[in-house]
Amino acid sequence: MRRDIHGTCHTDDEVRETIRLVYERRGYVLDPHSAIAYMGLAGQVGQVGQAGQVGVFLATAHPAKFAEIVEPIIGRAVDKPAPLAHALARPRHIIRIDATLDAVKGALGG
Repeated sequence: MRRDIHGTCHTDDEVRETIRLVYERRGYVLDPHSAIAYMGLAGQVGQVGQAGQVGVFLATAHPAKFAEIVEPIIGRAVDKPAPLAHALARPRHIIRIDATLDAVKGALGG
């Protein structure tokens, strides 16, 4: 598995800079988590295997979920899709459980 999966670590400033650069160069708005995936991929493409290697990263959230971070970076508002706006408007439902597999299974009804 270590041969196939590579981890990376990035600072908040690197994340912000990546969001800004990708938006300016590509017109694509990354959320912070996806910016980290992008940086991880960008650091690996061309370093592993053959030159001209292509990679894929998956966006993990909508940037509007992180509007307070993303909007100042790109200098504009990020539209919230209706399902996200509805989900964010709902009251939070937090269940505190022990950090054990059995507690997680119990909380999930299994």
